[in-house]
Amino acid sequence: MFANCQTIQGVVTDAETHKPIFPATVVNARTQQVAYTSASGSYVITALPGDIIAFTCIGYRPEERVKPPSVIVATINVEMVHIDYQLDEVRLGPALLTRYQRDSMERKATYKSVLERHPPSPVMSPVSAIADKFSKKSQRAYQFQRDFAQAELQKYIDTRYTPSLVSDVTKTNGDTVAWFMYYHPMPYDFARAATILELKMWVLDNFKRWKIHNPMQDTLTGK
Repeated sequence: MFANCQTIQGVVTDAETHKPIFPATVVNARTQQVAYTSASGSYVITALPGDIIAFTCIGYRPEERVKPPSVIVATINVEMVHIDYQLDEVRLGPALLTRYQRDSMERKATYKSVLERHPPSPVMSPVSAIADKFSKKSQRAYQFQRDFAQAELQKYIDTRYTPSLVSDVTKTNGDTVAWFMYYHPMPYDFARAATILELKMWVLDNFKRWKIHNPMQDTLTGK
């Protein structure tokens, strides 16, 4: 009886500013129970001795704590360290490339001539630079380059932010998943740098807010 009532409570704050973090996601790794910090940074979650509790928030390094033994209500305060996502250069051989990387290389090779087109230097070739500026063919080529670059970012996001991931995390499917992903696009830098746990917590955080504010939610879920 007592074992089922054991909990962990505490406050989650920024390690540098000591201000409460809201909303941070708190997950019991064993039961997959999810809780969220309040505006004051406080949380409460059910846990048994030895349970691992994960704390995540976008922009902060994930933290883990273990429920101590023989304490029915344990107090665990957590300070989270803010991180900046920096993408390191990685060199991969062909055998180690992902499907996205192989497809991206093929697309760039296909459109190589257009993608490598650059405006003439106004210093070295002033006449050519002026002509290029007003050339419809050049303008179409540069617009294609911009569209191509944006599409490449989205194609990468699509490899990580997938309907199957959202469905697995939110326990929903069909139109609900499609509408949620439409209203909550994932930033490229986050998709590139986040761990799978951070991806799942991002989905959980945003899905919780979406359920509250989306007027079509009851219609989509049939409730």
